[in-house]
Amino acid sequence: MDCMADFTSLEGYHARGASLAGEEFAPFALGSATSARFVSVGHGSEARDRRSSGIGLSRPCPDDREAGIWLHPREDERLVSLLSYKILDTAPESAYDSATRLAARACNAPAAMVSLVDRDRQWFKAVHGIQGLASEVDRSDSLCSDAVACESVLVVEDTLSVPRYARSALVAGAPGIRAYAGVPLIGRDALPLGTLCVVDWRTRSFSSSELEDLVALAHSVVTHLELRRVDSSLGRDSGGLLRDALDSIRLRTAIEMGEFVNHYQPIVDMGSGEVIALEALVRWRHPELGVIPPAFFLPAMERTGLMNALGLRVLADALDMAVGLRSVPGIGNAPKVAVNVSGTQLGSYGFSAAVAEELSRRHLTGGDLCIEVTESVPLLGNAVAAELEELRGIGVGVALDDYGTGNATAGQILELPLTTIKLDRSLVSAVTASERSKAIVVSTLRLAEQLDLEVSCEGIETSAQRDVLLAAGARLGQGWLFSMPVDRERTVGLLVRGEACG
Repeated sequence: MDCMADFTSLEGYHARGASLAGEEFAPFALGSATSARFVSVGHGSEARDRRSSGIGLSRPCPDDREAGIWLHPREDERLVSLLSYKILDTAPESAYDSATRLAARACNAPAAMVSLVDRDRQWFKAVHGIQGLASEVDRSDSLCSDAVACESVLVVEDTLSVPRYARSALVAGAPGIRAYAGVPLIGRDALPLGTLCVVDWRTRSFSSSELEDLVALAHSVVTHLELRRVDSSLGRDSGGLLRDALDSIRLRTAIEMGEFVNHYQPIVDMGSGEVIALEALVRWRHPELGVIPPAFFLPAMERTGLMNALGLRVLADALDMAVGLRSVPGIGNAPKVAVNVSGTQLGSYGFSAAVAEELSRRHLTGGDLCIEVTESVPLLGNAVAAELEELRGIGVGVALDDYGTGNATAGQILELPLTTIKLDRSLVSAVTASERSKAIVVSTLRLAEQLDLEVSCEGIETSAQRDVLLAAGARLGQGWLFSMPVDRERTVGLLVRGEACG
């Protein structure tokens, strides 16, 4: 289950194959070659379609000797596009707050911001790590304005060494920015709206992996901007669903055309750092809106009866991933895959037989797969329990997801043929601050030990949370501390490089 309920798309909006060319543009200089540079972001063939990729390619900018505000070549159109989102001067929203918090963590930075660059100001939609910052600053003091004007990732390792930025009020005064990395937010009109940026109070560089994570998060911000855009043909209904998701024919076509894709988040042995499993998390790669998080389409799948078709596609893709990992050099023991299964799927005739057939077709065993179900499953009756028993009979793991949300009694839960209990992120996130949450975690660990069940902890975002859980006896963990959910290509890279170790 996605550990970021309110900002699920953080994990992966167009993270597919994002790479940083790291090239500087000769037409201009911003101080020393290593202190500030514009970085091009490549997405293969998708780099040629900014409406899909959400991140623009680098372009030459004015020389630093040109004082004042740099403007985008299509500045008037850009401002009209920005106004169409009706987001300026709106109240804080948890989605954008989450983006800044996770961006700061991903880049090991103390602060991060989501900003929109208006005609004469930089307005902050969300700020993390800076107290007392005004809601806006003059555009002439904005580093983000340059990233927007040049439509490029801007990296400044030492702001004081670049005259253009040394005179900014944000650098010379409070909060005293000394290092900066900002990614432009490219909207559906292929025009930059603002940035997602991280800042530091010391001079520093930013690694390629940090910048790639920042790019992925910026794409996530773009997704949320698009989903709230006032548009008569594309958008959300009053229930928060995409209008396209209300059209069953459109949904079926999307399934058949392969628009639904899996992103993967590692489940890690917190002691050794070994990746034990990969949880498959479905996304809709919408041709107009980019990658859409499941909250905007899964409820519609349930209503239209397409959940079985989507679920089989997610399962097949996850098993293909499991097979593919076995042939990748540099990966030792390939991790199993975990797939979320709804009550609708479990209640359908022949589900366990279909799983067995998919495994057999790929010469995989039941031990290569774990099925994740929610606490509501015990309430669905004996037929569902029988399907789970069939799965356990062929060696498939069964994990109870979101444990602690309280939808079923302990007696009903114990009747399920479980192998794993997954602690809900609401408990995990509070273990360092709430003795009650910590006590629930400890008691669950003890119960699981007595029942010979594994416990996996979802939503781990800090090393402090990991350390408390390890001390309490937990072994398996999942969350942004180890990795955001990413696409297939980046998942393979994480496994080969061994980066999902927290």
